[in-house]
Amino acid sequence: YNFRPWTGGKVLADGASIKNYVAETAKENDVERHIRYGVAVKTADWSSTDKCWTLTAENEQTGDQETYTASFLVGCTGYYNYDQGYKPDFLGEADFKGQIVHPQHWPENLDYSGKKVVVIGSGATAITLVPTMAEKAAHVTMLQRSPTYLMPLPSTDKVTLALQKVLPEKTAYRLTRARNISISRLLYERSRKSPKAMRRLFLSVIKRQLKGKADMRHFS
Repeated sequence: YNFRPWTGGKVLADGASIKNYVAETAKENDVERHIRYGVAVKTADWSSTDKCWTLTAENEQTGDQETYTASFLVGCTGYYNYDQGYKPDFLGEADFKGQIVHPQHWPENLDYSGKKVVVIGSGATAITLVPTMAEKAAHVTMLQRSPTYLMPLPSTDKVTLALQKVLPEKTAYRLTRARNISISRLLYERSRKSPKAMRRLFLSVIKRQLKGKADMRHFS
């Protein structure tokens, strides 16, 4: 939030850091008292006569029905099914001796230390999981249908950390945000205008980093 700049040095913050940031921001701004946790909205009805929304909800702990009214209703539910994420039927799954885990319902006590792991998919979730799991697992394989073009980034944003030392917090935040937006726009525009050139650029960076340790066909 621009009123409470993110001061972490990581380029891609971990889930715990993001959760703490959101929770602390909500607490500082007295937002928590307006939040109802563990409540599943069942229906939302609009009344033109009363000019308001009426929501019927269920308290997931007690099972009690609750009713809320509002002049405005904003749906920020995302596109996931939070009760059960999509899970395909894998041939021979019943005979599999290992554990099958859906990232959306990650067990807190999951221990994959020293184990062989296969991550199905190559989207944002897989790209986040693979390097993290590789730190503890015996071996991690990404099983993908279509490669995703990647560009490695440093884990720590040294420029941002340097700006935070010499500039006011909000000024450093604005400059960092402007820089990141500019880089994203530039990459998008160049990819649209010269896709082949950008493809060569991405692959050349990956090739230099891999130093022949992996077949480039997995990235193209």
